Amino acid sequence: MEPKDLSAALKDAPPGEWVALSEDETHVVGHGMSVEDAIRSAQASGEKNYTLLKMPLPNVGLAAPVRD
Repeated sequence: MEPKDLSAALKDAPPGEWVALSEDETHVVGHGMSVEDAIRSAQASGEKNYTLLKMPLPNVGLAAPVRD
């Protein structure tokens, strides 16, 4: 499976919050300081299938494994 570039979908996502991405992972459908808040926000927008992820704080990098 190839990594997916989510930078466009997450460019305006609030730092440090949980974010719910649409099923096609093209836009944010909800967010909140807790997982529960993000789920409620996504459901309030009418989204039934979404992906949850935690946004990093500003100036904090992420590390991900890379396989050859």
